[in-house]
Order: sequence, then C-alpha cells, then structure tokens
Amino acid sequence: MQTAQAEEAWLQRSQAILQTLEGQPRPDWLNGQSEQLDVKRQAQQLLEASQANQTEALSTRSTTVASGLPTTPSNKPVTLLFVSFSLGESALKGIFEEASGREDVLLVFRGPKPGQKLPALMADLKRLLKGVEPLPNIVIDPTRFQRWSVASVPDIVVEQEGKSHLHVRGVSSLSWLDEQLKAGKQGDFGTLGDVGEIAEIDLLEEIKRRMAAIDWKQKQQQAIARFWQQQTFEVLPVAQADRDRTVDLTITASRDLAAPNGQLIVRAGQTVNPLDKMPFGLCLKVFDATVPAQVELIQRQSCQDKQARVMYLATSLPRQSGWDSLQHLETALQAPVYLLTPDVRSRFQLQQVPAIVEQYGNHLVVHERKLPVSTRERS
Repeated sequence: MQTAQAEEAWLQRSQAILQTLEGQPRPDWLNGQSEQLDVKRQAQQLLEASQANQTEALSTRSTTVASGLPTTPSNKPVTLLFVSFSLGESALKGIFEEASGREDVLLVFRGPKPGQKLPALMADLKRLLKGVEPLPNIVIDPTRFQRWSVASVPDIVVEQEGKSHLHVRGVSSLSWLDEQLKAGKQGDFGTLGDVGEIAEIDLLEEIKRRMAAIDWKQKQQQAIARFWQQQTFEVLPVAQADRDRTVDLTITASRDLAAPNGQLIVRAGQTVNPLDKMPFGLCLKVFDATVPAQVELIQRQSCQDKQARVMYLATSLPRQSGWDSLQHLETALQAPVYLLTPDVRSRFQLQQVPAIVEQYGNHLVVHERKLPVSTRERS
C-alpha cells in the first residue's frame, strides 16, 4: 500500500468483517483515517503505565501503595515533596518515615538514575521503604517537575486546583510545613535551606529523545513484513466440479430475546430464520488470490441479485508481496478485499473455492465452480 494509513484501514476492514456481514452499522472508530500518536501522548501513556507498575513493585500487600495522588487538579490541597537519591539514603529514609500515613503528601521522583532501568529504581525504593508502615505515596512524575520548574531538591509545592499556594526550596520537613500552613502563610518562600542537583534523569525527556531517534519508517516496514509472515490463512481446497449447496440460517433461540425497551422479539425455543426478517444484501465471492485463474473466474462470475453488494474474500495472499499484491488486486477488482476469517468460513459452510454465496428466497446458496481446463493449465 502507498501509506501506513491505507494499510491500517485495510486491517481494520478485515477485523470488522463480521459486523459488516451481519448488517451492523460501521463502528465509529472505523470512520476516518487513523493517525500516528504524537510523542507526548505516547510518553504520557508510558508514564501512566510506569506509575501503575510502581504499586506492584513497591508493595507486597494488597493495599494500594505508591500509586500517587490524583494527577488532575483537586479541590483539596496536596503537598508535593520533590525528592531525589542525591539527598542521600539516610535523608530519604527520614522523609519516607515522616510522609508515612500522610494521604495529603506525595513524594515525587523525576525518573531513574542515568543508565538505570525502572525495575532497578523500584528495587532501590523498596529497600529504603523496608520497615516503613504504612507506605507513603510515591510517584515518578517528571511532568510535575516541569510544571513547577523544579530544578533542585528538596522542593515543596502545596498544590490546590492546579495552583501553587506555597512553594519553598531547600526544606523537606513536613512538620515545619504544617506550622506554616497552620499560621495561614502562603506564597513563594524562596530557598530556605541547602539544595542539591537532581540525580535522576527527566523520564519524559528521555522518552521523547528515544522516540525521536526511532526510524519509524523502518519500524513500519518491519511491522508490515511481520504481518504477512505471521498471518494465518483460511486455505480451502480447489473445487473439482461445479456444485451448488444450500445453507440454512435457521436457528432455535435458547432463551428469550428482548429489545432494549423490553419488547419480546423471540421466545425461548422459537425457530427463526434471519432471512425472513432481513435480506442478506450481499454477494460473497470467495477465492484464492495466489491463483490468477481463480481471480479471473471470480471477476467473470456475476451475482443473481444485481442490487446486492459484492464482497470479495481472499483465502490467501502472497506472503512476500502481501501489501503490493493486495493493492493490485483491489485496483483490478475496483473494490476492497478482505481476508476470509474462521468464523465467516464456518458460518457460510465454505468448503471449496472459488465460490459465490448469495441469497435465494429464505436461504443461501453456495456456488462452487470448477476452473476451466485452459485456466487450470495456466495456473
């Protein structure tokens, strides 16, 4: 295909084949072309995933620990205490103990140390948290470092409804902070103590850097190649003779079926043929796209109902040139081509190809057609 969007659209069409065959409306998510997620959105998703993983990494109990306070503005004040391993393990241990049991306090790290993986960071935190009960709220959130322009530690921001009510640098004492808040003090206190550099990397910037270095075109090509190499085809044998088979869609309801308004549609035990209620409206043409003779025959075969919408289902496509072959095939047929799925094969009792499935009265007929001798020799 010419673009990644076209390839993805074709994949989505294939995934939606059952809804299409059942006459269901096209899902909203299929409307329009899908666009690649921007770097910031992908990075935020990774951050959210890492925060979720912290709970499991830092806790051996079933209670929620280290999950962090809400990232969205709250109407209750939240004390953000920005910390780093540069403060020293002894100082960090003391901060953890003081923040223990404080639901209004969130300890914020910027990321792992240079060259350190997230699991190793979690292991270091878990070691320092040993014996601290209950565990304090801890989160890795570089976005908060950026939002409050935190460039050194310790740093405290009392956040409420997205605004800073109190900001002080060089202080990590929560008891001191409580005294200031009790006295009604607010504003930016500046730097009141020693501060140090942040030992950890900015995880968000690191994610953005790594993503910017990725060769997305190469990744796309690799994904396309993997798709066809891993694709499982619903291969069917070649028809050895012309044969017409009837498919009865009649079913017996195992339970009462009612509309959303409560109106009974079908009673349990009642036999129903969907074609009595709604026409099929489709003419399915099923064929092996790796066999030119089958493609040629399926193009020549016409449907009985000229108003029926023709739908092409391929049992197989060349693995080495899957997307190019699909593009050429859709151009020749002037219509989308879907891969045959196991459910569709079973539902319409498909056995051999090439075949055409269409409605006659209140049942379906599967027309299996033998390839002419001349075309069989060429295939």
